Amino acid sequence: MADRKTVTRQTFIGEKGIALIERRCLEMGHLFHPRRVDHGIDGHIDLVEPDSGAVLNLTLLVQSKAQDRRFSGETDDAFHYVCDQRDLDHWLSGNSPVILVFSHPESDEAWWAEVKAAFPDAVSRASRVVHIDKHTQRFDRDAAQALLHLAVPRTAGLYLRPAPITEVLTTNLLPVTEMPPTVHLAPAAFTDYRAAGAALDAQGRRASGWILRDGLVLSFHSLRDSTLRVLCAGDPERHETVEWADSDDLDTQHRFADLLSRTVQDSYPDLRWHKARKHMHFRATSRLGPRKAGKGPGSRGRTVFGPHASKSDPQRVGFYHHAALRTRFRRLGGVWYCQLEPDYCFTTDGHTEHPYADRLLAGIKRLDRHPAVRGWTRVWANYLNQDADLFTEPRPVQFGELATMTVDRGIDDRSWGPAPSGAAPEDDQDPSAGGQESLNTVLAAADTDTQDLLSLLQDGDSDGDAGAPRRRSPANKARSAGRRMSRRGGTNSARRGQ
Repeated sequence: MADRKTVTRQTFIGEKGIALIERRCLEMGHLFHPRRVDHGIDGHIDLVEPDSGAVLNLTLLVQSKAQDRRFSGETDDAFHYVCDQRDLDHWLSGNSPVILVFSHPESDEAWWAEVKAAFPDAVSRASRVVHIDKHTQRFDRDAAQALLHLAVPRTAGLYLRPAPITEVLTTNLLPVTEMPPTVHLAPAAFTDYRAAGAALDAQGRRASGWILRDGLVLSFHSLRDSTLRVLCAGDPERHETVEWADSDDLDTQHRFADLLSRTVQDSYPDLRWHKARKHMHFRATSRLGPRKAGKGPGSRGRTVFGPHASKSDPQRVGFYHHAALRTRFRRLGGVWYCQLEPDYCFTTDGHTEHPYADRLLAGIKRLDRHPAVRGWTRVWANYLNQDADLFTEPRPVQFGELATMTVDRGIDDRSWGPAPSGAAPEDDQDPSAGGQESLNTVLAAADTDTQDLLSLLQDGDSDGDAGAPRRRSPANKARSAGRRMSRRGGTNSARRGQ
């Protein structure tokens, strides 16, 4: 048979690379036009406004680099490519942006780089090497917005609205899923909690889950046949809980919110109410050693109580930290929620408030950021949601998972550039060098430093790889030193702790 002309394998690979670029552009909402005559440019992209579909008369030139084998130095994370000098001179000489699209058509993978950004100076141009990050430079529909901004001249004054995206927002609202069916109330025999508590103590036992409000004593527990009967100055009444929970009367709503709050406070023996701070915090452990809690969805748990070594004397405990929580019950859309506001408590011996508690609290609030607040919120949500064990009674108020909402507006974080050098500092930061010195001065008075407080914010962060090894910080070493000291019985605080 006579010899016939053949098509090389590289030709097929090249055509598949062009087809992959065209398909990805369509997924982005743009139009790719290949060129049949190739002199270092394989085609161009007509850019389209995402919402209106208007053709913007803006183009990007494209050069395809398709291979069925790995690129130079290719790993799961990156590779590099050495450009031909003539091609590089050609791409840099024009006034239209040029992008390089590297692809493995057989595996349907593609990445991209803008030539002028890849070669910003003489040194990089002399090397002729373009470096690709396979995670951040994917050529797919997520690159559509970046291509638009690349093609628009800085002086054009054209505003291109970001492509619409949806986001799921997690709130700090914990829905109440179960509560007792009956509210009990009666005229109160006492007007203040001190006298009422003394009357209960006189009976030899404490009772929880009750409040005094507007001359009444209220509880989810029966007032007729229980210890709480001593608090009543008249016959108790019973009301269906739904009458109170669904009431539109503001006074009734406030009473019910108070009752929910007090009932929850008394349902967790590991928590202690701090009257002055108006929050709940974890009690000290029996030997003043560290304790973790809050493990569950979205969190590996965190150290909710633990010692911190003195900065001046690492063999002495400087203070103990207690994870704390402020709550507020609110009815939204017919559903009752517990609003979670994480807080902190600092003591000298696991019980007595530290004399520099305000300084420590001020210091940690200045270091607090969204990831830390989010982490502590999940810890508290998991803790309040934990099932009762064999040694505790079922809790009268039960919670669901943190409420979420889906919004049809969001921000693609990749669209954000670095903050300008002259950007204003955050509200709680002093723009002068003295701002950090001021924070250090505040903490020095409490015999600690920022690194130790940062350990509270970073402990057990949930966003990282749970299996990854964690580097031990100086703050963790200090806490370990304090733990060893406390276990040796070097202070009297162990006997005073709860």
